[in-house]
Amino acid sequence: MKKQYPEYDIPRRSLKDRILGQRPSALIIEGLLVLVAVVVTIGFLTPVAPVEDNRDALIAELQAVVAAQEVALADAAEAADVVSTPSGLLSVTAVKNLAWSNLSNEEYRAAISLFSVLIAEGEADPNTYSARGYAYSMIDEHALAAQDYSIVLQLDPSNLGALNNRCWAYSEIGQHDQALADCNQLMSTVPDADYPYLNRGIVFEKMGDMDNALDDYVEWTKRVKQRVIRNDTLAWNDSLEVPMEEGTVYFFPFTVSAGQDVVVTAISSQRDVDADPLVLIVDPDGKALTANDDTGEWWDSYVRFRAPESGEYAVVLTHAGGSTEGLIEVSLDVSGALTIGNDIANYKTVAYRALMSEDYATALDNFTKALNLNSQDAEAMNWTGVTYRYMGEYETSLNYISMAMRLDDSYTLPYLSRGITYELMGEAEASAADYYRYALLNRTRGFYHSELQGDSQFQLPMREGWVYSLPFNAKAGQTVDIEVDTVEPGFVDPLIVLIGPDNRPLVGDDDISRSEYDASIDNFKLGESGQYVLIVSHAEGGANGNINIDIDLHDPAPATMYDYGCPGSGH
Repeated sequence: MKKQYPEYDIPRRSLKDRILGQRPSALIIEGLLVLVAVVVTIGFLTPVAPVEDNRDALIAELQAVVAAQEVALADAAEAADVVSTPSGLLSVTAVKNLAWSNLSNEEYRAAISLFSVLIAEGEADPNTYSARGYAYSMIDEHALAAQDYSIVLQLDPSNLGALNNRCWAYSEIGQHDQALADCNQLMSTVPDADYPYLNRGIVFEKMGDMDNALDDYVEWTKRVKQRVIRNDTLAWNDSLEVPMEEGTVYFFPFTVSAGQDVVVTAISSQRDVDADPLVLIVDPDGKALTANDDTGEWWDSYVRFRAPESGEYAVVLTHAGGSTEGLIEVSLDVSGALTIGNDIANYKTVAYRALMSEDYATALDNFTKALNLNSQDAEAMNWTGVTYRYMGEYETSLNYISMAMRLDDSYTLPYLSRGITYELMGEAEASAADYYRYALLNRTRGFYHSELQGDSQFQLPMREGWVYSLPFNAKAGQTVDIEVDTVEPGFVDPLIVLIGPDNRPLVGDDDISRSEYDASIDNFKLGESGQYVLIVSHAEGGANGNINIDIDLHDPAPATMYDYGCPGSGH
């Protein structure tokens, strides 16, 4: 995504050792090199008459220019004291070209000297002040930069680039109110701009107002986002090196317990490229908890916090405005006691009790907390779906229960849970298919009964994982009533499924009601003639004892003339 103000966007901190290490003597040598370049090229710039060999005098004058600029850089009060161009040394055009060349080559001090000469000679246009302001910022002379940007805005009040950069310069010298005013003015003028959110977020962070900083950092991330890459290995590897590109947002989830200390760092691995990371921490509720743009002399990010609650957090890594390209090493360090297993168990226990007492809000809250600790917990996911089913929100219930199936294909309870939900929705075949699948997955022994003849009433023992297959013949149009109940003193929670002649589950039942565990299929009309099979097993309520089975087949009532719509029986 193209920056709103690319020409003078100021990276956060780009000071390199080369610049930080410059001494006055080095600046003098730099000035001499500039002079040599001028002497070599002057013949190609402007034709002039031969002059005397006065190089010693010219060098002395250039040294004076550099020395004067050093004083200006060291003392903001003397910022306006500039030295004029030595008469006849360079044309204005040549000085401009040389100044912009130094700026583009990151020779900021030489560029400042030449821009100051231009301003002293009357070339005081907004571009020149903006360029010098940018160079000042790049060597951390932000007071002088703010002064130049203010002059630009006096000359051109509509210069949005100067307004943007002055916001940053003010923030660097601690004038936060002025910085916020500039950022707010820019945002109201150009609502679609991206960088004001980043800059204002940085200002808020410097002020210690992390709530507002987080809002702006989140908005910045949303606006620059072009691709999101999820990586689940950071928590296992402790550190990873990832490539950063324009608009890339990384998402690194990790799970910690309440009270554990967490440190996250994001460091540029290529100092010649020096990517500018921005780190946000997202809490288990999906809200931004804390963040950092820069810490230290470079653009690296450092975040340290104590987890306020147990759950799955995430490192959100993207770039700030300094540089969008390069390799970033992101590291995660967690210390303190890990208590998540106990926390999850406690949350689920509280949730189960609340569900049984029909306190659905408390049940949902605690199942959700368990899932925040471990989003892969199929049990908590299934029971969240069951809670929604009790609340009558069937579609939401199906979503959670189906997710539990995907999380753990060895976990069979969701088939029973979903079967009950489908039954309540009137989806008989879908319900029967899930009941049948549940019975087969939990089967430890299978019993095949001889074919039943007509109506049947008998008793069978039931144990954990037993599944009975009871075949009987029927004709199309007949209806069937099936009742299966437990026999005291044992207790069985019967589960029944009727299979059609084509081996397709047709209808099933778990409980008559939430308080009655017996199973029944009432007045079910059989669509074709052939052999049907009644599957009898148990659900979760109980599996040890005897059960009564009652199967009654009914022939269809004789057809009457009225059934065929005829008005009478006479001729």
